[in-house]
Order: sequence, then C-alpha cells, then structure tokens
Amino acid sequence: MKIHALILALASTLLLCSWPGIAGEQEHALPAELKAEVPALTALHDVIFDLWHNAWAARDVAHMKKMLPEVEQRAAAVTAAKLPGILRDKQAEWKAGVVALNQALDRYRKAAAAGTDQPLLDAVEALHMRFENLVRIIKPVMPELQDYHVVLYRIYHQDLPQKDFAKLAHNSEELERRCGALASAAVPKRFAAIGDRLAQEVSRLCAATASLRAAVAGGDGDAIATAVEAVHSQYQTVEGLFE
Repeated sequence: MKIHALILALASTLLLCSWPGIAGEQEHALPAELKAEVPALTALHDVIFDLWHNAWAARDVAHMKKMLPEVEQRAAAVTAAKLPGILRDKQAEWKAGVVALNQALDRYRKAAAAGTDQPLLDAVEALHMRFENLVRIIKPVMPELQDYHVVLYRIYHQDLPQKDFAKLAHNSEELERRCGALASAAVPKRFAAIGDRLAQEVSRLCAATASLRAAVAGGDGDAIATAVEAVHSQYQTVEGLFE
C-alpha cells in the first residue's frame, strides 16, 4: 500500500511541478493577465493532494469524510475564479471543467453522507480526475508555445489596439525570436504522432511572424493589422493540434 501511495504521489508531483510557470519568463515579472495560472486551483491542489495520496491511498474513510468541508470551501473558490487574459481562449473548456468538478464534489458529498465505503472511494477518485482535468486546461503543453503566446497576447490585445508602433516593433522582433525557439523545441512524447504536422504548422507560424515583423518595419497600419490577424490565426491552428 505504501508503494502504491508513493507511485501516486510521484505522478501527481510530475504533473503539478510543470505548471503553471512560463519557461523563458520570470514569473514574478509578468502582470497577472499574462500568467497562465489560477491561484484558487493551486490552493485546491493542497487539499486534493492530501485527500488523494493520503486518505484515498490508505482507504481511510474517516479522513475522507473529515476533509469534505475544506474541499467544498476551496472548490467554491475555484468556481468563483476568473481566468487571466492569457487564458481567455480556454474559457468554454474551463467552464465545462468547473461544472464537472462540482458534479464530482456533489457525488463525494452524497457518498460521505451515505456511510458506505466503496461509493466514497469512487467519488474521491472521480473528484481527483476532474481536478487533474482542470490542471491540464491551463497547463501549457509546450513551454515554448506558451512563451510565444505571451508576446502574441501583448501584440494582439495591447499594442495593435493602442496603435503603439514602438512596442509593436519591439514585440514583433521578440515574437520572431520565440518562434525560432518553438521551431527547435522537442515535441512532447505523448504528441509524437503529430510531430510532422506540428513542424509544418510551426514553420507556417514562423513565416507569418516574419511577415509581421516586415509589415511593422513598413509602417502601414492596415498591413500590420492584417499580418497580426494572420499570425493569430496560425497560432490557433498550432495550438489546436494539441486538443
């Protein structure tokens, strides 16, 4: 039983230690809207970790029942949480995940009240799965893709609407640099099957990024706007490969 619990703990640690930081950026230096994190979900992890790796792994039904109020409190904070701007494209998926989390929590609540062991064990397992699903929604698949997105977000939602051509010049250059890092990055093993397609789409993304930088250098506002839309559209194509 102790070995089983250790394996579960290691798996969870590997999942959580890779989020929600952004590689290549100092996390504390980014404004909140550019951080791919939800503090309430991080806080929920603390209690889920205890619930799953200690109470559930030991089949400690009394412990699981005792933890219910704290799980409810922290899950409520997740339900009320708002995604930062950088994750606005994940809103629909996040909302569905929160609904699923609360459904699992209700199942946990009812099983704890019923007083039978196996339904409670099953309910906690389902809750843990729903929590991990929420983590995966906000956790970057590739740090290099998230690094690229941080700069694209600034261009698309700040620099272009504000017609800040000085920042557009700086950020389009930085975007091109980050696309180079993305192009040379290793594909996550679980996505090896899409490696060739990913390379093709990233190459198109880098070409569109180079065109954006050229448009910014040319100083034509309409051409810049068109180039930004092309980059944004191609970025969505790349990100969509991981869905």
